[in-house]
Amino acid sequence: MLGNQFVFAAAVKNSSDSTVTWSVNGVAGGEAQTGMITADGVYTAPGDLPIPANLTVTATSHADISKSGTARVTVQSDVSISLPSGGGTGAVPVELGATHAFLAVVSSGAHPDKSVLWSVSGLACPLLCGSVDASGNYTAPQILPGSPNVTLTARSVADSSRQVSATITITSNFLLQLSVPSTVPISSTATFIATLNPVPGSNPSTVVSWSLSGSGCNGVLCGTLSVVTEQSAGGNATAASASYTSPIVSPAPNAIVVTVTPNPSKAVQQQFSIQGASAGVSVTVSPATATWAINHHLTLTAQVSGTTNTNVTWNVNGVAGGGAAMGRICVVASNPCQAVTSGALQVDYAAPATVPTPDPVTVQAVSVADVSKSGTSQVTIINHVLVTVLPGSALVVPLGVQPFVATVLGTDNQNVVWQIRGAGCSSAGICGAITPAGVYTAPGAAPTPDALQVVAISSEDPSQSGSANVTISTGVNILTLHPASVYAGAANGFTLKVIGTGFAASTSGSGAVLLIGGTARTTTCSAAQECIAPVTAADVALAGNVSVQVQNPGGTESNAVSLVVAVPNASDDVISLNAGAPEVSGKDIVVVEPTTAGVSIPGNDVDLDVAALGSFSAVNNSCTLGGNPVMLTRPQSGVATADICLFSQSGLDASMSFTVTGPGDVAVIAKQPVGLGIIRLTLQLPATAAPSARTLFIQNTNLDKTAATGTLWVK
Repeated sequence: MLGNQFVFAAAVKNSSDSTVTWSVNGVAGGEAQTGMITADGVYTAPGDLPIPANLTVTATSHADISKSGTARVTVQSDVSISLPSGGGTGAVPVELGATHAFLAVVSSGAHPDKSVLWSVSGLACPLLCGSVDASGNYTAPQILPGSPNVTLTARSVADSSRQVSATITITSNFLLQLSVPSTVPISSTATFIATLNPVPGSNPSTVVSWSLSGSGCNGVLCGTLSVVTEQSAGGNATAASASYTSPIVSPAPNAIVVTVTPNPSKAVQQQFSIQGASAGVSVTVSPATATWAINHHLTLTAQVSGTTNTNVTWNVNGVAGGGAAMGRICVVASNPCQAVTSGALQVDYAAPATVPTPDPVTVQAVSVADVSKSGTSQVTIINHVLVTVLPGSALVVPLGVQPFVATVLGTDNQNVVWQIRGAGCSSAGICGAITPAGVYTAPGAAPTPDALQVVAISSEDPSQSGSANVTISTGVNILTLHPASVYAGAANGFTLKVIGTGFAASTSGSGAVLLIGGTARTTTCSAAQECIAPVTAADVALAGNVSVQVQNPGGTESNAVSLVVAVPNASDDVISLNAGAPEVSGKDIVVVEPTTAGVSIPGNDVDLDVAALGSFSAVNNSCTLGGNPVMLTRPQSGVATADICLFSQSGLDASMSFTVTGPGDVAVIAKQPVGLGIIRLTLQLPATAAPSARTLFIQNTNLDKTAATGTLWVK
C-alpha cells in the first residue's frame, strides 16, 4: 500500500560475502517516484501511485555483481476522498464574489500523500465560473454567468483515479434600489440614483448600465442620460447617479421607463412621467421611512423636479440642520459630522445619542426654488442595532447544508460574524462549520445534545446578536442518490445506491430496506452510510418523481428523497458558439446521470463511454484501436462503406443505437460485437457527404448516452 514498508531478505549462496546492494527499477536505493529501499532491504512504497504500479526490487551480490535476484512489487492504493464541507442533499450556494472554504479529506489505512489538486468546471468556465486556490478556497465570480452551476473537484495526488466533486450554485442576492422622481417637467433635469447593497461577505461587480424606453418615444425623444458618479452609500453599499435631461416636448403617452442593469444580470425598472411646464415644483425624499439606531448615520436623497434649480435646504423636526437632541444633517460619510453648507441633494442624517422625544423624527428637504414644496422622511430611532437570523429554526441532516441570512436593523453595516454554539460543541468541528456568508454545514454525526444555535454577531456592535435554533437529525437520513436522475423509459432497470446516515447494516440480522415508490425492495446495506437496491423498468416508465426512503428494522423511516425521472429529448439541438459569441442564453439543457452511477466506482468504471476507436479490417477480421480521428474517404461517385471498431470497458453490443452527427449523410448500416467489449460498425457514406469532423453518439436501452467527439473525419 502507498507509503507502507515491506522488508525483503536476500540469500547469497556459494560465497562467504553475503552482502547485497538493493535497487528499485534499476536505481540503487530507489527514488521518490518508485519508492526507497535501505541497505537492509526495507522498502518504503511511494506516497503517490507510480505508473506503472508494477515495480522490480533487485538484490545484487556484492561478491559478484553479475549475480542478482528480483522480486515483483505491485503498489496498491486504498485511498478514498470525501468532501464533508461540500456534502448534503443539494448544491452549495456561494454569493457573487464571496469565498467558500472546502475541505477534502483523504482517507487510507496506509501512508499516502494526502495532498489534493483542486479544479472547477462548468459551462461558464474558464471566464465566469470562479476560481479555487490550492487550499480549496473557492471564490465565486463577480458577475453571474448564464449557467450558474459549477462543479468543484478535489483529486487525490496520491491516486489520480480517486476524486470527489461538489456542485456549487453561484447566487445573486444583492439588493438594487432605484430612486427616481415620479414626474419630470419638459426641458428640465433630474438626478436618478441606483444603490447596490451586496450580501454580507460578498463582492459583486458594481458596474451598472442605464437605459430609457417608452411606448411614445425612442432615442433622444425620451430624453438623455449621462452617468455622473459612483460613490459609497454607507457600509458596503455603492450608489451610482445619473443626470437625466427631459425632452423639450412631452411624448404621447408621457410615461417613460428607466432601466438600470448591473453586470451581475439583474435589472431594476421604474416609471416616471414627463409633464408640461405647468406641472410645478415637487420634492421627494428617499427612503421615505427608516428605522435607525442611535449614533448612526442614514443617507437620505432628495429628488427635485419641475425646475432647473434643484437645490434644497434640510431640517429635522423644523430645526434647520437639526440638533443634538433630534439628530443632525451632515455631509455624506463625514465623521465627525460636517454641516451641509450648500443645497446638496444627498446628505447623512446623524441620529442622536439617545432616543428622542418625539420618536420618530421628521427630516425635511425644502425646495430653494419654491419653499412651499418639500419632501419628508420619517425616521424611527432605536437604542441599538437589532440582529435577526432567518430561518429562525432548522432541522438539518448530518453533512447537510443550510444557508442562513442575517439582517441588521438600524444600520447600513450588514456585516456579521457567524458562530456555532451549543452544549455539545466542546471541540472544533463537532457541531459543524459555517462560512462567512452564513452557509452552515452539519457534522457527519449529531452532537450530544443534538440542539445547537447558529449565531450572527453584528460586526459593528459585537454586543448585539441574533440566533437560529438548529437540530441535527439523529435518525435515518438520506443525503444523496446515485443516480439521482434518469430518463423515463429505461428498459432494463438499474441499481440505485443511497448514501446517508443511520442505516441498519445487512449483517447476520435483518438490515434496512429501500422503499422505492413505497414498495420494499431486496436491499443490501454494506455499512450504516450506504444501501443498494434494484429499480425496475416499471418504476421509471413515466416521467415524474419517484419517492425513495430507507426503513430500518422496527419501522423507522428516513426522509423522502425524489429520484427524478425526466422526459427524454425529443430531438437534438445545435448550439453554435464562437469567439465573438462564447455564450448562449435561453437554452434549457437537461442532463441526467448514467443509470450505472450506483455501481460504477473508480477502478471499475462501467459507465457507458468510448475508451478507444479505430479501423476494422474485414479481410483479417481484426481491430486496430487508436489513431483518432478515423478518416472516412468519400467515393468519387455513388456510395461507399467503411468499417470501424469501438472499445468500452463497460462493453458495447448490438442493442445500442449508434448515430453520426451531420445532415444524415453518414449512416450506421450494420453493427456486430466482436468480443472483449469491442463492436464493429459499418458506415455508409455517399460521394456528396460534407467533409468535416463528426461525432459518434451511442445510446443504450436505458437511454444512457455518450459521445466520441470529433473522432470521425469525412474527407
